Amino acid sequence: MNRILAATLIALSLGGAACTVAVRPPRPGMVLVEGVWIAPPRPGAVWVPAHYERVRFHRVWVASHWR
Repeated sequence: MNRILAATLIALSLGGAACTVAVRPPRPGMVLVEGVWIAPPRPGAVWVPAHYERVRFHRVWVASHWR
């Protein structure tokens, strides 16, 4: 009886913990970039997040941009 009760409680808690919400863009074609909905500047553009790159012996900060 204890196993059945424990399994039921676990099943109910997993169902409640897995509640995710699908977010639709406000208009078709918009992309979620760093928490803001943005229309790409041209078709096929890809958002590149900010990152570090190595240039010779230095690490250089590259700001986020469209590619």
